[in-house]
Amino acid sequence: MYRHILVPLDGSELAEQVLPHVHALAANEGTTKITLLRAVPPIFTTSVDYSGMLATTTEAITQMEQEALDYLKHIAKQFQSEGYEVHTEISALPPAEAIIEYAENHNVDLIVIATHGRSGLSRWVFGSVTQKVVQVAPTPVLVIRPRHDHDKS
Repeated sequence: MYRHILVPLDGSELAEQVLPHVHALAANEGTTKITLLRAVPPIFTTSVDYSGMLATTTEAITQMEQEALDYLKHIAKQFQSEGYEVHTEISALPPAEAIIEYAENHNVDLIVIATHGRSGLSRWVFGSVTQKVVQVAPTPVLVIRPRHDHDKS
């Protein structure tokens, strides 16, 4: 049923807590393809440096993209060792848009995403990527609420 699972990751341990769920789903649902996605939106700066700013910004973006790709490839090895076809993707779009765009254009059957559990003012100020994805995604979304250190019993 879920042949292609999209797993958005942001590099945090909280987001990675979805991985055991993805493993369990993939094993039981006939999954053949898993895509790991990380959004690396461009850096915008308000300072103006005339000469070296463009080169420095380009180098910083290139480095961030390479680090994101290395991170995803490291995670991908776990699934590849179990025989899954794993794709790693980075996107320059903001996270929610990157997830939705990928799902719309790549025949994704399920998105598995963590919520960071923000509430109150923090959620209002930063918004919720997960909430945006749930509201707009063209495919089912499984939301996992990760355990924080203080949640453990």
